[in-house]
Amino acid sequence: MKKISLTALCVFALLAFGCGKETTVSTPTGQATVTQKGDATTIEMKSGKGEKVNIAASDKGVALPANFPSDIPLMPGAVVKMAMTTGGSLSVHFGVKASQADATKFYEENLKAKGWEIDATMKMGESSMVSAKKGKRQCVLTVATEGSGSIVQVMVPSEKS
Repeated sequence: MKKISLTALCVFALLAFGCGKETTVSTPTGQATVTQKGDATTIEMKSGKGEKVNIAASDKGVALPANFPSDIPLMPGAVVKMAMTTGGSLSVHFGVKASQADATKFYEENLKAKGWEIDATMKMGESSMVSAKKGKRQCVLTVATEGSGSIVQVMVPSEKS
């Protein structure tokens, strides 16, 4: 439910605010600062657990979060469409020009090459999921067809002790 609320806030902000505007909106956990510059939207707020939440989104691309793990491969030509960090967790959506099948294959092969163990894979029509672990760390990727390419969502939860 909280993930849906954050996603809904991001979508609302993307649609509601014009160029170069900054505003503060109320959320269930306090206040959120929403900034719109060109087609990029950023949102800063606190989660229900008091963790800082940062969301950046743009169809033209936003910066990859500084804490994105270097051992998770990036598909050549991938464009970061949305990046969200919450405490030590992150979720990044990439636009890629590859088919869903080719993108899934790329991530399965390249995660293994970087020392990740594939836990599970699922193929569901025009989407797929890959779950991997490396020591105490996890990552989950979903790949879905979008137009002539694909959207790849990489989720990396904070490490569990």
